[in-house]
Amino acid sequence: MSHYFLPGRGSRPGSPGSAVVVTLTALLIAVGLVLTGVLSSALRDTATASEPALREFRLTAEEINWEIVPGTAVRAWVYNGQMPGPEIRVREGDRVRITLRNDLPVGTTIHWHGVNLPPEMDGPVGLNQAAVEPGETFVYEFIAQPGGSRMYHSHADPTVQIALGLYGPLIVEPREPARSYDREYTYMLNEWDLELTPDVATGKAPRGSRDQMLRGGELGTDLFLMNGHAHESIPPIRLAVGERVLIRLMNLGNLPHAIHSHGHSFKVVATDGNAVPVGMELVKDTILIGPGERYDLELAGDNPGVWMFHCHMENHAANGMMTLIQYDGTVPTGPIAEFFSPDEGVAPASAGHMHAAPESAPLDATATPPPTNTDSTAAGDKFEPAGAVVEIALLDDRFDPPELTVAAGTTLRFVNRGANWHSVAAFDGSFDSGRVDPSGSFAVRLDAPGQYQFICKHHGLRGMLGRVTVT
Repeated sequence: MSHYFLPGRGSRPGSPGSAVVVTLTALLIAVGLVLTGVLSSALRDTATASEPALREFRLTAEEINWEIVPGTAVRAWVYNGQMPGPEIRVREGDRVRITLRNDLPVGTTIHWHGVNLPPEMDGPVGLNQAAVEPGETFVYEFIAQPGGSRMYHSHADPTVQIALGLYGPLIVEPREPARSYDREYTYMLNEWDLELTPDVATGKAPRGSRDQMLRGGELGTDLFLMNGHAHESIPPIRLAVGERVLIRLMNLGNLPHAIHSHGHSFKVVATDGNAVPVGMELVKDTILIGPGERYDLELAGDNPGVWMFHCHMENHAANGMMTLIQYDGTVPTGPIAEFFSPDEGVAPASAGHMHAAPESAPLDATATPPPTNTDSTAAGDKFEPAGAVVEIALLDDRFDPPELTVAAGTTLRFVNRGANWHSVAAFDGSFDSGRVDPSGSFAVRLDAPGQYQFICKHHGLRGMLGRVTVT
């Protein structure tokens, strides 16, 4: 039998103090055993929680109508009915099993961009696998590694299949993240060519005239998209003072984009999904992101307001690639504040919510619309106005004139003399042009006296506001 001594007490076995020693020792051993059991249980629970899991997903490649902005729908090839495809989020080390079903009229595959996996799971058709033909399925299975911002996209005829919408985000969460955030946003960048259609991709229709003229047969670009949308259809970055926000930028287009944040600098905390060591981050307010690249940006909520967040290649912003950094409860400081809701953004009554599906809003008694509107192919208006006609030019980012006074019964003719699309809406709901193409026009007769304020729904946040007073 072992005996234990308390140092400094001078106790000896068999002395009165030895009983106390043994009792205390037994108590300490018992407590130790209990704590060891609790700790072991906790460690087992932690180990179980951190063990890699099997994560299963299903993706269906299909053709749908996709609304880029209200009033402009296109035929697109997408995953699971949306562009980009659904976010796939797993943890580093998880086994990922994804079943692809092909409901397209052509063969397709999926490449897991930035993931280190076996070659037979990588996706390039011909090199690593046969195409998944229409009506067939294929199961991709791999270990999610390394952690970070990854992507997935078609790798069969990618020139047209990615451009038609076959791409999506893949987030591999690190098992030991170096940073944490209050909110997180992912923006996938791409371009859209209105002359590229599924019929063109399948050889049923020729390429458009502009595409045929481009050197090397490259497809032309008409719109610049963030998460499959353009202009005010792109949801903003919302945050509160004091919050830290993670913004994942992913470029699956054919062009570089220079993304710029107003009112804020940001830290570059990861490149191509790979974390930048703490303390070594670059601090920037503009980041040039090339095709296939990803950047993770950390934005600190230290300057409340409503700010632009856009591609600084200005024709890209003017044709869609712009959204907002919007602090909770704030409104812009400029004249658009009168028409801005902290919850809904800019929303003329005639358009409802700009992010909603288009609808034909009834005109109220303050305006009498013509029977039809002109389009970009018409030689002139399809109606004869009874009174005076006043023209307002739609120049890119502004009306000319921006303000005017007319007599009751005057017809306003909005003529697009710029290079971009425009969409004119009155804030009281009295008229809404829908999309007006370059060289196209829209006309409305105003019979009731009053003041009518109007906006270009594509370029209102860039200052395209106007006002007409009817006497």
